[in-house]
Amino acid sequence: MKLHSIDEVEGFISSNRLAVLFISSPGCSVCQALLPRIEDMLQRQPEVELGYADASEVQEVTGKFLAFGAPTILVFAEGKEQIREGRFIRMEEFEDRLERLISMTKY
Repeated sequence: MKLHSIDEVEGFISSNRLAVLFISSPGCSVCQALLPRIEDMLQRQPEVELGYADASEVQEVTGKFLAFGAPTILVFAEGKEQIREGRFIRMEEFEDRLERLISMTKY
């Protein structure tokens, strides 16, 4: 889900028990390559929602979440940041950390 304002970003985080926020910037080749891989991975995790914001469009997102490099991936559980990854992300490690978080937050 593309998020177009800081209010949408905040609403997305607060309305989803498990939320992944993907922050990108224009012309970021790593962002362009990584977003489809994150989308594919999350298709296997139906309890997790994905939202993404372009830092040039939603400029407040960088300051609010201290995301000064692209891409930045933040994972929130019940509105609290649990995982932070930036720039060079090892997908296997990220997926393992996410799966551990999912198993810890199941009721």
